[in-house]
Amino acid sequence: MATDTLRSLDTHFEFGENWTQFLHYVDEGAIEEAARGLLKLLPRERIEGSSFLDIGCGSGIHSLAAVQLGAKEVVAIDIDPKSVRAAEKQLYYCPNARAERLSIFDADPAVLGTFDIVYSWGVLHHTGAMWDAVEKAAQFVKPGGLFAIALYQKTPMCGAWRVEKRLYTAAPGPLRWLARMLYKAAYIARMVVTGKNPLRTIRAYKTSRGMNFHTDVHDWLGGYPYESATPAEIKAHIEPLGFEPYREFPLPFGIGAFGTGCCEFVFQKIN
Repeated sequence: MATDTLRSLDTHFEFGENWTQFLHYVDEGAIEEAARGLLKLLPRERIEGSSFLDIGCGSGIHSLAAVQLGAKEVVAIDIDPKSVRAAEKQLYYCPNARAERLSIFDADPAVLGTFDIVYSWGVLHHTGAMWDAVEKAAQFVKPGGLFAIALYQKTPMCGAWRVEKRLYTAAPGPLRWLARMLYKAAYIARMVVTGKNPLRTIRAYKTSRGMNFHTDVHDWLGGYPYESATPAEIKAHIEPLGFEPYREFPLPFGIGAFGTGCCEFVFQKIN
């Protein structure tokens, strides 16, 4: 795929529009859950006083959480202008934070700087060149700094989901709506069969990093481009860049019939 395609939104799902809608669900509880998600990966003392780069910031909720946890400088970047505007709204009252429209493939450490913490959760697998994007992101970590990354964990169904996502992204609104309804119906049926309360589960969904169930369904079905990796592949690609494992949260093996989640890793750059 050509570099100029990777830098454009022509073939990408419109994540920014989805994150703009998500802002309606953001409240103090959602921000608190986003902060808990950060603290799962990063010790509070490493966030406090840090410079923090959020690559693929989406709604900006995790950039805001980093500010509230004591980061001294937060830079949020995203290729989608609607995501940047959403992040700007979140960070409006934060003088030590800014959002900027910038593709990871165009970003330059000589211009943007390097950071104590580089954070990219569930983003780089949507670039169309995941490993190139990972290598670019790693360049922004200071010696001794932390690289927190989450990528879709590979399952046997990933090939089928890649086709679905491409079709969904190209589909008109009514077909997308139908796909969402069918997915939600199947998802709810699975919860009932496994003894879970669907209403309680969906209402409590924001405890998952402050996200919203309906926003995430749209994001999952339309998340194209799409790549995934095994935990072993992630470590094999990042460690040779001069990093050592710091924390890791791989997922248990799954077939992926309803999709896959992100395996989370934190690496520390070796001095």
